[in-house]
Amino acid sequence: MTDARFERTRAIVYQAVSQVLVAEGLVGLTVDRLAAESGIARSTIYRNWPDLAALACEAFDELMHQESLDLGADPREELHDYLADYARRLNDPTYTAMLVALIEGSWRDEAFAEVHRRAFSQTRSRAGSILRRAQKEGLIDIRLDIAQCVEDLVAPFLYRRVVTQNRITPRQVDELHARLVKRWTPSEK
Repeated sequence: MTDARFERTRAIVYQAVSQVLVAEGLVGLTVDRLAAESGIARSTIYRNWPDLAALACEAFDELMHQESLDLGADPREELHDYLADYARRLNDPTYTAMLVALIEGSWRDEAFAEVHRRAFSQTRSRAGSILRRAQKEGLIDIRLDIAQCVEDLVAPFLYRRVVTQNRITPRQVDELHARLVKRWTPSEK
C-alpha cells in the first residue's frame, strides 16, 4: 500500500476504533466490527494491525497527540495552559471513552499496559517537564516530588470526569491552578 493510501486507511481505521470504543467499549473491538465500521477489508486490518490491543493503543496515542497546545514561557502560565488543555481533553467524550478503555485494557493485556505506562509516565509527561522547569527557575519548591505533583494536578479532574461524570469548567481550572501554585511556591517567594 502506498504511503498516502496507508495514511488514509490508518485515519479511517483509527476513527473506527474510536467509534467502537465510545459506543461499545473494549468488548466491541473486533476485526469484524472495525471492518464493518470503517469499510476497510478485514484482511487489510489483519495485515497492518495483527494485534488489536496495539491498534487501540496506536489510535489512542494519535488522539492524545492531536491539537496539543503550544505552551507559554512562564512555567506557571504553562501549568495553567496544561490544565486547561487536560480539562478540554477530558471533556471530550471520545478521549474519555478511549482513556477508560485503555485503562481497562491495561489491567488485562500487557500491550495495553505498556502503552498506558508510556502514555502516562509521570516523569516524561508534559506536566512533569513544566514542573521540573519551574523547580529549576525557583518558582516551586525544589524539595517537591514531581511524580506527586503530577498526581496532584491530574487526579482531581480525572476523578471529576471519569468517576462523577461531570464536565470540568474553566473556573475549576483556575481554582486548581491557583491552589497548587500557592501550595508549591517556596515560602520566600
